[in-house]
Amino acid sequence: MIISPPFLPSRGARQSEEEWLNGAMAAPPSRLRDTGAAEGSFPLSHNLSWHNGMHIQAPIVDGISAPARAIADGRVIFASPPAAANTNVDDAQNYNPFDRSGAKSAAWTDNGCVIIEHRTSIGAEGAAETEVVFYSLYMHLSAIGKVTPPGETRARPLAAGDAIWRKDEVGSPGQIYGHAGQIHFEVCFDEANLQRLIGRAPTWVEPAVPPAKLPAPTADGRIDSIFGSLYFYLPASTATDTGAKRPESNLRGASVATETTLGTPIWVKMNYVAGDCTFESFDECGAAIGASRTDADAEYGLSREASDRHNVLLDAEAAGSSPSGWYELLRFGRNIGRGAAATDKDPLPGNAAHWRRIVGPSSATVWVDLNAKGSFKFSDADFLPVVGWNFLYDDTSPNDQRCDSENLKNLIRDPDTANSALTETTGLAERLGDHAVQLKLSRTICKFPTEWDKATVSTRYAFVQKLEPFTQAQDAWPRLEAHLNAVTFDELPAAYLAADWHLQPVALIGLLRKCGWLDKDNLARIYRNTDDQTRERYRVALNQITRKYLYASNPLRLSHFLGQGAIESTSLRSMQEASMVGRQTGVDFFGTAINPASRVPEAQLGHWYGALPIEDDAWFRSTKFNSRGGRIASSYNWRNGNLGDPDAQKFRGRGFKQLTGLLNYSRYWVFRGWLDRASFDDRWWDDAQYGQHNAARMSLRSPTVDDPERAGQTAYNCIDTGGWYLGSERPATLREIDGDSRKLAASEAERASEQAISYAVTQAINGGGIQRDDRLRETRAAKVVLL
Repeated sequence: MIISPPFLPSRGARQSEEEWLNGAMAAPPSRLRDTGAAEGSFPLSHNLSWHNGMHIQAPIVDGISAPARAIADGRVIFASPPAAANTNVDDAQNYNPFDRSGAKSAAWTDNGCVIIEHRTSIGAEGAAETEVVFYSLYMHLSAIGKVTPPGETRARPLAAGDAIWRKDEVGSPGQIYGHAGQIHFEVCFDEANLQRLIGRAPTWVEPAVPPAKLPAPTADGRIDSIFGSLYFYLPASTATDTGAKRPESNLRGASVATETTLGTPIWVKMNYVAGDCTFESFDECGAAIGASRTDADAEYGLSREASDRHNVLLDAEAAGSSPSGWYELLRFGRNIGRGAAATDKDPLPGNAAHWRRIVGPSSATVWVDLNAKGSFKFSDADFLPVVGWNFLYDDTSPNDQRCDSENLKNLIRDPDTANSALTETTGLAERLGDHAVQLKLSRTICKFPTEWDKATVSTRYAFVQKLEPFTQAQDAWPRLEAHLNAVTFDELPAAYLAADWHLQPVALIGLLRKCGWLDKDNLARIYRNTDDQTRERYRVALNQITRKYLYASNPLRLSHFLGQGAIESTSLRSMQEASMVGRQTGVDFFGTAINPASRVPEAQLGHWYGALPIEDDAWFRSTKFNSRGGRIASSYNWRNGNLGDPDAQKFRGRGFKQLTGLLNYSRYWVFRGWLDRASFDDRWWDDAQYGQHNAARMSLRSPTVDDPERAGQTAYNCIDTGGWYLGSERPATLREIDGDSRKLAASEAERASEQAISYAVTQAINGGGIQRDDRLRETRAAKVVLL
């Protein structure tokens, strides 16, 4: 899922993601005298009526209110253009709820509306994707956006059935009770899709109030969808160590002189961001323990750390281990692999210890085993109660707009028992503006009917007629009823009406921006020249790999990764290096056309191309020239760790990054646990006989990789070679990418900086500057979709 807020303000040079998101979705200031709550808050309005979403003040960009935009790719399922604004006080759209004098005064409310259905994916277990459908609604538009349908030359207003892409204009913000530049915005799910989003059935969890505690988990969180921060529940028996250095043993059960235990259960939050790894600790109620602590640059050294933990194991222990398995433990807190089956995971000892330094229960720093027996692991994709997520569906009168949820009222009530009288509507409404209350309400997921259904207006608002001032003024209810009918709609789509689970938009979008899972439409817009079948062959694996190496949640890294891969793999169309047929003159080979034999998938051959004498291909051991006489590359013989023939052909480029040469193959094979690191010597190419091109007399042992075709045997392996190379072999390049701008380059200076970074990435990936401008172009194209 790639998602953004409904407004796209100019990003400030030093803004964080949170600051930018809050600037895009700022609530309008309150005009109500009896409450400090902002207008149109979620999930309640000032009179404790259910409110589907929130009112948002459009940011000012270039002197005018920014247009409302689609938050994700989707399809318009409802569009209703607005009525023309006027100042007639008798017009139902000029109803003014803020006029307490009894006299009529005009306060126009626009009634333009667009509803979009979004079908997207948030993860996969194995090959089975987790797909969700949800709806976004944009109300109080003063104009509906326009679209030029395929095959047509003139733009027309959006209509049901139109395709729409993330960041496309939905319409112009209008007025809400006379305040200009505002929209009502909401996001909602039906129950089946909510369960797919959160990974379980929605269940109310009684909030922890000291000294009470939240229920302890009994199983790990989901593995189909993992994104954002990682969370660890650690039981009281969790091993800790008070030493200055990380404990030497990487397996549970080993004797440690300074080992202790936590003594009380805690939660730990682990978050990788901008190269660092940050840890926060919480008690069983979710209250913070001490200050957070950070391991600077930990992410850039993640692969090295994984290899170090693997390499110190004894031979017997190492047989069931791999750096890749350790990498996933350090990255996710557990071995995720491609799915739940053991065969879908790279080797990792079952008793692997995941030592990290955190703030313990006494607020002192200690080493702790995050993989201790009885620990459980989660991510933001699990919508955990310990960070405040909860589900409200206990409204005793669910068919009206009044909130009769005792659970929700308890969240709002003042915890000070001296103020227990503040339990009625007025008292509770006064607390809606309290920051702590707003924070709690922002992570509630509430079930109640939509407020935009004209057919149910009288039923949903019948309770209002019993409230002041409606009991005092004879025309108060008819005026409100007329207004409600003017801003609601007949024949809303049934699928939208069934989507009665509502989420706070800022909290949801902020969370889902960490997902980064590319659905079918996202990838089609990036690799636009690749056919559907080819894209779908690799898309799930591509997402699994970008999730594994921390690219998915970082649109900059993902843009560069996909931009480089577009050239290395011809946008997924070529996962093995092709040769050419032509004329050979000595050590030079002048190609005239692609050799079709080199393009036959090795999975189809059943062996690596060249394993049979009839498949010997001189192209790879020659200096290569294209049909125009341009030099492509030198011979692969005795380069990159190759030992002459047949290595030049055996270790040709394969995979998303075109893994090439025995050196890189052996490193990747060791990473995945396919090759024992002790079976060959370091830097075998430094052997004097290597320089003499005499493999038989070398004293240093070179690696034996008999199945190089494995790099391209599965979609996962194809993409993982590229993910590993950038994330493990080129951590300095990740740092360089992280220095790129998080907005689209516009000025000459910005484009020059972007070009310099892209060229540096090309040098690191390719070892030269081959097609560097093409790589820059493809990276920029990916940024247009992702940033």
